[in-house]
Amino acid sequence: MRRIWLGLSGGALVCAALLGTISAWAAGPQTVVGTLLDIRVADESAAQPQKEFDLRIDQAQTKGSGLRPGQVVTVRYETAQIPPGVETGIGDQVQVQMEPLESREGGLWKVVAAMVRLGRGELVRPGDRPIADMGSPEAKVLIKLLAPMGPECHQRTLRLLTELAEAEPKRVRVQVFDISKPAGRAESDRERLHCATVLVNNRYEFTVPGPNGPRRVVLSQRPNEPRSTYNSEDVVTVAKQEIARLYGAQPPKGNK
Repeated sequence: MRRIWLGLSGGALVCAALLGTISAWAAGPQTVVGTLLDIRVADESAAQPQKEFDLRIDQAQTKGSGLRPGQVVTVRYETAQIPPGVETGIGDQVQVQMEPLESREGGLWKVVAAMVRLGRGELVRPGDRPIADMGSPEAKVLIKLLAPMGPECHQRTLRLLTELAEAEPKRVRVQVFDISKPAGRAESDRERLHCATVLVNNRYEFTVPGPNGPRRVVLSQRPNEPRSTYNSEDVVTVAKQEIARLYGAQPPKGNK
């Protein structure tokens, strides 16, 4: 019964994607906001170099497009459609205008205007060779601490994250990378970071509550100093916000 159910579910998803694409053909170009999941070369022999990316739709900005949040589509583009100086990579959130290619119904689209990078999108993307890996691989909240682990300011963040992982072993995963070591630097390069950073589901810019109203924090560089853009406690506040958003306010039974 399980195999039959999965087959029907997969068929329903294919039909939904096909109907969405047919609707998109009728509506014309679509403007969407989405997160890049993969980028690869599409056609090396083309006169203009072509690439394609897998895009998770976060928001369909054109009414009647048939596209839905969470849907993944493949989009082809020419490298000239990326504005000079704009670095895009896996995990980036972009705004793009696109239209379907008739050669592959339901699957392949093409960019019809220059993409706009909006920042880093929400993505659970575990790293390789951390010096510590705490919590569940199935957790919806992934925190990656990428920093030189000698300074006390980063040690304080590590202590708080260790406590959080112990309190939330099923809903949170914490990975620690010492960027003063080769493996840590490699992961920092993979994430296209240039200084110590804490990523919470791929992002490091958030808004947290404060005594004088909402406060923007940037989980980058050294915390806990007068000119810092965050303190170590802010990392835990952000993590708890994400836990509540993704799991609900009440902890599940058997969380500990």
